[in-house]
Amino acid sequence: MSNLKRKLEGEVEIRETGADAQHDIFKNKIHHVSNVAPHFVHGVDLHEGDHGNIGSIHAWNYTLGGKPMVAKSVLEEIDEEKKLIRYRAIEGDVLNEYKTMVATCQVKPKDKERCIVRWSLEYEKKHPGVPEPTDLLDAWLAASKDIDDHHHGKN
Repeated sequence: MSNLKRKLEGEVEIRETGADAQHDIFKNKIHHVSNVAPHFVHGVDLHEGDHGNIGSIHAWNYTLGGKPMVAKSVLEEIDEEKKLIRYRAIEGDVLNEYKTMVATCQVKPKDKERCIVRWSLEYEKKHPGVPEPTDLLDAWLAASKDIDDHHHGKN
């Protein structure tokens, strides 16, 4: 039997001056993602806890592949030094095909003018026929670029 646990990674360049804003949005202001990437995220509601605290639970409304979807996630990790945020899906459409789905966003310096936003998805497929979640990864990468553009007044 094939291994159904996988990791998919991608990255996008942003302006160095947007690194803190990118990290802050995914840590403290996740509900603002719908303002800057409405083609992907339509709303994020806090269900438990406080924004920016480990253990907080958010409900998401989003569109992927033209289909409206919902998800509930828990904020699992915050690393200020590494500018890293990790969310785990605990309910929703993504868990119809995957046993687990963990999304991690990390902002790393590249040079004096640019940073890299790296998204990784760690997941386990329910069966070998389930596709790789490349559309989900691409959507997060595009949202990160949208956040950077919005922060710099490019929208």
